[in-house]
Amino acid sequence: MLPRIVAELSSEQLKNISNGCGPESMKRKLVPDSILGVDFYPACCGHDACYHFGETEKHKRIADRCFLYNLLLAVDEHCVLNGIIEHVQRVACRSAAFEYYKFVASWGDDAFWAHKNKEQAK
Repeated sequence: MLPRIVAELSSEQLKNISNGCGPESMKRKLVPDSILGVDFYPACCGHDACYHFGETEKHKRIADRCFLYNLLLAVDEHCVLNGIIEHVQRVACRSAAFEYYKFVASWGDDAFWAHKNKEQAK
C-alpha cells in the first residue's frame, strides 16, 4: 500500500530517492534490510519515497502507517505457518516490523522535514 505518486515511480526514480532501511546518514548499515529471510527493503524504499513527497505532519503519519502495513505484509507473505519454527519466525519478524515502525514514528521527523520548511506546512 503506497500513495499513488509513490506507486507510479519507476524503479530508477525510486532508487534515486531511497536508500533502503535505516537513516541515509549512517556510514555503516546498522538497520538490516531483511530479518530472518523477510525482505523489508521494498517497504523501506516506499517509506523513503513517501517522506520525499510528503508535505505535512499528516503525510508523515500516513507514510509511517503505510510503512507498518507494508512491513507486516512482507512478513505475512514470507512466513507461511506450517509449524512451530515458522510461527516463531513470524512472531520475531512481526516484532521487528513494529520496532521499525516505532522508530520512524518517534524519530523520523528530521528525515521527513529534511529540505522542507516545516513552518510553511502548518
